[in-house]
Amino acid sequence: MGRISRRHLNSVLEERIHSVFWEHIASLHSASYVKEFLQSLLSHTEQVMLAKRLAIAILLSRGYTYQKIDDTLKVSKATISTVHRQLLSGATGYKQAVLESNKRRSNQAMWDALEKFLLSISLPARHGSTKFQLKSEIGKGLRKRKFQRENIG
Repeated sequence: MGRISRRHLNSVLEERIHSVFWEHIASLHSASYVKEFLQSLLSHTEQVMLAKRLAIAILLSRGYTYQKIDDTLKVSKATISTVHRQLLSGATGYKQAVLESNKRRSNQAMWDALEKFLLSISLPARHGSTKFQLKSEIGKGLRKRKFQRENIG
């Protein structure tokens, strides 16, 4: 992320700038407009960082461990911990984004593919162990959602 100037803005001016910014984002009515705006506003690194933070929140909400998230998204445990603390402390923005993402059927296939990948790279579990049961339940859920997508859509 870029640095903020050490010279402080007048608080009224800063509040007005933020207001204009949020109002502009709210006025963007389609994903393509939002994408175009954010791509021109943010560097590639900033875009990746924001996308990874959202992915961390979603994976945490699905019960993935720090280690699996770290291995998959190539993020530090400190970043995962920061997002996790914000989720636990009631960061409504993250919670709302996670709920919306889980509702959207179009995102489900992508998250299912990510879950399938995570299952495939995890160490095999001993039959009957808690880990085996968890992996089995996740796998059953993936197959069920895939079947529903194929037969409904």
